[in-house]
Amino acid sequence: MDKSVFRRLLGDELNEVSGALREFSDAPSAAAGTLTVRHHPGRMARFFIWALRLPKEGAGQPTTIQIQCSGGREYWNRTIGRARFCTRHSVVEGWLEETTGRFRFLHRVSVVDGGLHYRQERVYFLGIRLPHVLSPIISAYAKGDERGWQLDLTVSCPRCGPICQYEGWIAAK
Repeated sequence: MDKSVFRRLLGDELNEVSGALREFSDAPSAAAGTLTVRHHPGRMARFFIWALRLPKEGAGQPTTIQIQCSGGREYWNRTIGRARFCTRHSVVEGWLEETTGRFRFLHRVSVVDGGLHYRQERVYFLGIRLPHVLSPIISAYAKGDERGWQLDLTVSCPRCGPICQYEGWIAAK
């Protein structure tokens, strides 16, 4: 069996991640929980919510994650409320590469206080690297216990500020 994207990315450092999140990151398959999604006002925020196909605003939305592994890549199929979106994860030169539609994101992933911290470093649209000032920026932190993990994710843009935030509890199935 191939190593997971997170095991290849973090190596033995993944062992420092707490409980269920470590197990899920080491052998991803399926998870479920609820997320609360908040949108921020403004034209630019609405544009990015539309362009990135972010989930609708709402509290306690049922959330599922299904992961399929193939050829060293992981295909993450997520449903938040009625919104569905799929991303492909792989490791590229020490970065977590996440692609969806016409976007390609490169994240630095690190272990912080027993949790996983994602810090997006670069974003490409149609293969063109976007300048930082015009880029949607994704920052996320997940940490948990033996039952599951708390996820806090923010999408923002240096030019327009926060775009969308979601937070909630997820547990592996």
